[in-house]
Amino acid sequence: MARSCGIHIDQRRFHVVALDGGAKRHKVLAVASGEIPFDEDPVHAVSDTLRKLVKKEKLNPDGVGLAVDSGMASFRTLSVPFDDRAKIEDIIKFEIESDLPQWDIDDVIIDFLVLDTKPGVESKLLVTGIPKPRLERQLAACERGGLEAQSAELDGTALFEAAGASGRLSADTAQVLVHVGDSSTVVVVADGLRLHSMRSIRAGAMPRYEPVPPALPEEDVEGVDAETDQADEEVARRRLEQTAERIQRELARTIAGVTTEHPIEGIWFCGHTLAGLAADVQIADLPLRPLNAGPEQGALGEGEHDELLAIAYGAALRGLGVGLLKPDLRREELRFTGKFERLELPLAVFALLLCTLLGVKLIVTEKRIGWKDEGNVATGQFGDMQYWLHYSNTYLLPDPKNEGYPGRLKNPPKELAKYLARAESGEDDTRTKYQEIVYIRGELEKELKRLKTDMGQISDYAQPQSALQATTLVLGTLDGMKERVGRFSIRGLDAKFVQGSGTTKSKDRVELRIDMDFFAPTGGEANQHHAEFMREMRGKSWCLAYEEVTSKPFPDGGGLSFDRILIEVDVSVWLKEKELEERS
Repeated sequence: MARSCGIHIDQRRFHVVALDGGAKRHKVLAVASGEIPFDEDPVHAVSDTLRKLVKKEKLNPDGVGLAVDSGMASFRTLSVPFDDRAKIEDIIKFEIESDLPQWDIDDVIIDFLVLDTKPGVESKLLVTGIPKPRLERQLAACERGGLEAQSAELDGTALFEAAGASGRLSADTAQVLVHVGDSSTVVVVADGLRLHSMRSIRAGAMPRYEPVPPALPEEDVEGVDAETDQADEEVARRRLEQTAERIQRELARTIAGVTTEHPIEGIWFCGHTLAGLAADVQIADLPLRPLNAGPEQGALGEGEHDELLAIAYGAALRGLGVGLLKPDLRREELRFTGKFERLELPLAVFALLLCTLLGVKLIVTEKRIGWKDEGNVATGQFGDMQYWLHYSNTYLLPDPKNEGYPGRLKNPPKELAKYLARAESGEDDTRTKYQEIVYIRGELEKELKRLKTDMGQISDYAQPQSALQATTLVLGTLDGMKERVGRFSIRGLDAKFVQGSGTTKSKDRVELRIDMDFFAPTGGEANQHHAEFMREMRGKSWCLAYEEVTSKPFPDGGGLSFDRILIEVDVSVWLKEKELEERS
């Protein structure tokens, strides 16, 4: 997939170059050229061809750059007494307005390039002005063709970047770059690796748009003299010769009038080929050499219009992050906006309408909740929660009008009975009906707990840990290890509860004292069986300690005796683990 794409739209032709790779190393994926007929809308002609190219080459580049004909623009040189780019943006239109009397300043895109600067003192600018409608038509052609340009620049800046990426610029010499377009020729002077000046010559290899000649009647076709065609060809050839001579004169004037820091080494040309503007021709004692822009020789193709792709190649480099210049013709109302930016206003309006809808829904819901909650107690129109509370009170309290129904609470607590009456009459303004019901349930549970405590059914004192349970845990573990500990015997076992001091180091626990014998052919094997039992016990979460004791061998051999093994067990830990297992 192409990473960037450059589009160059000239007067009669347009060119496209698609690149892939990075800033230092890239390759050309696709190139294309198309004609703009006299009798067809330029926007339609360009967009139709671009659409076919996108479909054929499956282009979906991350960045698209547009290079437009410099003949549509005006150039001015301006000096300002500061180098802050933000300040320059603020004053540039006001400063240049008097230099562009042919246009209304509000209908012109103004851009600038910093040619030279003295930090904090002065900046020399090359200011560019181009009418908005002309640029807008070319941007629309790209957008309709499926390759919307994120950036736009003049063909002169694209030519400068193409020459730099192709290794034609040197830090120690100055170069003159020339591109012969359809109706204009752009001349760029590069002093070392920076832009020195740029101008456009209103002369190109093709005439400007002319009206389509009327079609001849069929009966007059045979009478057309062949000499007329030859005469037209002669006129066209002579016109191109005059164009080449004019370009040569303008180039000589440019070279003679420019003052560069480094000596001018040569002239690099691309675009249309004209007589007098070819390799080895000299202008002002400087040789003309073909630019041959591209990542490598012949990368832009070997077709008839190979040299015309240099501008499109320079525009494509911008999408790869290559470039010393920072042109920005897409500004003001023509600035590029991404998909999300275009959706910002519709999304904002939608969000506002959604908030309004939700606000209305909230008001309606609150009204409904109010009727579901309490309703109107004064008129007897109860809500659902009020009905619940009313019949709950009827069920709990005795009916003073009906002595045969004593209620569930024959002698309800006075404070609770008062609150039940207040809640049912709607006098509690601090709680909703649901909260009142929850509060009443809590008060009933408190009263029930108090009664059970008075009767001795509930005690705040915890029962001591069971010595039997602790013994069962230890012996159960030992029973599960029969295959690993071999044959054993228990000669004595004593278990007692020990109350701790409440700290982490002294907890409530059960202490077990066990006298055990481990039988084995050798004492070492018997000791290994005891060690296996000790590791298993210490791995239990409820075993707080297992103290080692000295072993005694049997008089006749065949095992070891262990007296008074101390094992501390926290039964509460085991009970918590059991409760968690039951819940899961």
